[in-house]
Amino acid sequence: MEDVFGTLFGIEGCELLNCNEKEEAGKKYFELNVRYIGSEEEICSQCGEKTYKHGSRTINVVDTPFGGKPARMVIQIPRRRCKHCKSIWQPTIKGIDEDHKMTNRAFSNITQKSLEQPFDRLTTDYMLTGNTIKNIFIEFLEANKAKLRFKTPAFLGIDEIKIKHIGEVTVITDLEHRTLFDMLLGRNQQTLTEYFMNMPDRDKVLWVCSDMYRPFEKSIAAALPNARWTIDHFHIVMKANESVDAVRRNVQDDMTRRERINTKRGLAYTLKKRLRDLDTEEAQKIKLLRKHPKYEVLATAFDLKEDFFEIFDRGKYSKDAAEEAFEAWANSIPDDERFDKFRELANTVKHFRVQIFQNWDCPISISNGYTECSNRLIREENMKGRGYSFEVLRGRSLYRKTNLDNIAKAGALLGPSFETEEPLIVEGNTEEPTYDEFEDGEDYEPFPPED
Repeated sequence: MEDVFGTLFGIEGCELLNCNEKEEAGKKYFELNVRYIGSEEEICSQCGEKTYKHGSRTINVVDTPFGGKPARMVIQIPRRRCKHCKSIWQPTIKGIDEDHKMTNRAFSNITQKSLEQPFDRLTTDYMLTGNTIKNIFIEFLEANKAKLRFKTPAFLGIDEIKIKHIGEVTVITDLEHRTLFDMLLGRNQQTLTEYFMNMPDRDKVLWVCSDMYRPFEKSIAAALPNARWTIDHFHIVMKANESVDAVRRNVQDDMTRRERINTKRGLAYTLKKRLRDLDTEEAQKIKLLRKHPKYEVLATAFDLKEDFFEIFDRGKYSKDAAEEAFEAWANSIPDDERFDKFRELANTVKHFRVQIFQNWDCPISISNGYTECSNRLIREENMKGRGYSFEVLRGRSLYRKTNLDNIAKAGALLGPSFETEEPLIVEGNTEEPTYDEFEDGEDYEPFPPED
């Protein structure tokens, strides 16, 4: 029975006496009564004198659920006492984590499931409080910080998001391999500079892509000696769409309520689409605008937007040609005050001219598109738990199956830094995954369970 029990439950030196179904606070669970039958210390390890039996002790531990119900173990442990130095001996049972009052496999299972499921869902499976589950997960993250170490990317993406109850969070990605690299609480210049100064191999960062937040540039210049800062084109071209919207709203100011509703429904989306993406009906709408004296200004706004987008279409222009195309575009903006937003856009590009156009010098096409996708996933992860702490949100986002899998495939995984025969990522299914690139699978274990 001892060998069978040890094989099934991962606990050595014990035997199962019986298993009973019980109920607590309306919740049914299994109680396993277990007895220690391993070797006992008859000679004191402290002074070398003989020891004598000194009663027994009972410990209650949580185990992984089975049979669809939570499980608890009640383990009887013998005690011995030294006649000379009075020290007390009791066995250490392999497979039991007395500090957490649970089996090792329960602790491992809780931490792995915490990466996939909200904490509240685990409280039912283990009959533990949500705070207990959360504290186990945080402790697990702290203990495993050194196990997963990521190679410093050559192409960094930086963006920030605001999360309720947490505040501003800086999101850092590896744009070359499309992986989440890290998350940082706050985004002020001092915080960013300190983080980059402590980054291993910071001299290997060659390019950093972000929005037009100036403190990014100052932190990069101070801490990343070989990095060049470029502004993501998405953040530039989206302002062209904002400019089109400004012209449309200006035109709508002179319309009746019914005309404003029809214009917004019929043109708001069409005007912001690319010319190449227009269907036949939408293309006809733009053509009709050009012939209408009241609405031709909308067609002009559409053309300005389209010409601006074309400047940043990768591969259409060389760097010098793109800069020349921008100058021609800026000079083509009509003097009409309704196009003031386009003039603001032109001034913004001139202000960040170096950072915007040196994107053409980058050896790979980089944008913050993946960083924006990471932001979405982080927000969705936060909604699952209805407000995680920063440490928990960072752990659940950074150690997602898809993220770790992509890091490992890219050869950017430097950990684990300990000897183990277990794989770092345990796949539950060897078939080709059918989930979206940004979705997680079910069977997932980023850290191998320890014996």
